[in-house]
Amino acid sequence: MEGIGQLTGGVAHDFNNLLTIIIGNLETLRRVIRSRPTDAETLTRSTEHAMRGAQRAAALTQQLLAFSRMQPLDPGPVDVNRLVTAMSELLRRTLGEQITIETVLAGSLWQVFVDANQLEVSIINLAVNARDAMRGGGKLMIESANVSLDETYAASQAEVAAGEYVVLCITDTGAGMTREVRARAFDPFFTTKDFGQGTGLGLSQVYGFVKQSGGHVKLCSEVGHGTAVKLYLPRHDAPAGTSLETELAPVAPYRAGSETILVVEDDDDVREYTTGILRELGYKVVEAPNAAVALHIVSGSSRVDLLFTDVGLPGGINGKHLADAARQRRPDLRVLFTSGYARDAIVHDGRLDPGVLLITKPFTYAALASKIGDVLNVNGKPSRILVVEDEELIRIFAAHCLEELGYKVETAISTTEAINKIRRVNGEFDLAIIDVGLPDRKGEFLVRELLAVNPRLAVAIVSGANAPDLRRRFAKANRIDFLQKPYSKDQLRTLASRYCST
Repeated sequence: MEGIGQLTGGVAHDFNNLLTIIIGNLETLRRVIRSRPTDAETLTRSTEHAMRGAQRAAALTQQLLAFSRMQPLDPGPVDVNRLVTAMSELLRRTLGEQITIETVLAGSLWQVFVDANQLEVSIINLAVNARDAMRGGGKLMIESANVSLDETYAASQAEVAAGEYVVLCITDTGAGMTREVRARAFDPFFTTKDFGQGTGLGLSQVYGFVKQSGGHVKLCSEVGHGTAVKLYLPRHDAPAGTSLETELAPVAPYRAGSETILVVEDDDDVREYTTGILRELGYKVVEAPNAAVALHIVSGSSRVDLLFTDVGLPGGINGKHLADAARQRRPDLRVLFTSGYARDAIVHDGRLDPGVLLITKPFTYAALASKIGDVLNVNGKPSRILVVEDEELIRIFAAHCLEELGYKVETAISTTEAINKIRRVNGEFDLAIIDVGLPDRKGEFLVRELLAVNPRLAVAIVSGANAPDLRRRFAKANRIDFLQKPYSKDQLRTLASRYCST
């Protein structure tokens, strides 16, 4: 009961603070719009403050779902060593110069099958906790290894299965924990930090994610001797020679905005918000408040290209049942689910069912626009291009030119950001344009990393002068091109047309 009280009290306290920010700024907006509608500065400031409060509320919800093991994970094969290496620059910036980071990564490390984004969040949470425990500076060590947990050890632990694991150990040289603090370290809203310095959800989020992934967490700490947190992630047994890339059948090109989307949502306000975004994006929209109305629409003569449905619907037919029935009538129908938390209909053992596409609530205009575009255009056209360039003017110029040519463009300013973007879209870029001189690592390192993630990716290496040594090093690599600065829009057009379609 004490734990439940702490949890509910923490939720009430944090959400009351956030609702004060949101409601207070919305009231200011309404008041200013009525009395001073041209006061753009006040309107902008209040809008930004309300949005920040809402974003913090959404993040808090996700942390609580992680602790309760109810977040919808989207796992895939992950090389833990590569993920840690890609995060190293981000960790250095986050922790500051007083913290020395050392990595000891085992060779021939097994793969794991986890949600890569959530593993990154867990590592960052642990690293930030370690930094806060090393007030005057210290050392953070990140180690990986292959381990086997036997039946004897598993029997002595809660919810641990014997077997082979990859262990990721994060150790600091900080103040350490007393026995009493160790016993409560994973409790939600429990924190030893000063008031306002932490939510007390970082470790509980890590614990929930690892447990939901079928793993195990071990905490070792002693006052004055630092803390070590070990994450045990089950080994992923991929058959020899199995590619980590998903082979997607090509689909016919389409004209963005010509599709009809059926939105099924029982909450009137959410449905109005969603359909408003989709109409603003240029899609044709049909809406239904429940599954029965939606099935009637699908069974009719009207064209429907995408079913966008909430998982939880009234009337005894949930979103998954609706999707199954709709696809019996229209086998080529694409489906995108939305939900506030992981429901049994589409999530089993804490993981999204194979082939299920989901956008979690609350979603933003940008997130919905991107997700709908991806679902309607899986491996289709226009092609997706990643521009990796730390010089802002050059990056803006390249992105603008390519977008004018009809391509979908994303940008990155560092090796770390580029690798994370490639991984998060499962390698669905067609071309990467990479500057050689990046701030964290040389561009040629990034080329090798990106090709390891997606061997089908075309890469253009950009340099300020002819680079015969680079050409020699990548002479045997397929789909490698070179671009010399300064380059023009025509050169970008010629380059992109070799590997991409509009």
